Amino acid sequence: MADQHLVNTLIATAIGDCHKDHPDHKIDPEEAKQIAKCIVEALADAGLQITPVNKV
Repeated sequence: MADQHLVNTLIATAIGDCHKDHPDHKIDPEEAKQIAKCIVEALADAGLQITPVNKV
């Protein structure tokens, strides 16, 4: 898998962005990071990998 911290950060940022238009439903950045870790673990458990695209 690519840099695990980077993958978690990208997913956590996306989770936070989903809530940005709902100020009363803000998500704590640490909670978003935990959700990201759970997502990555679920993908890995399903036999999937996140890898960088080789751009030529």
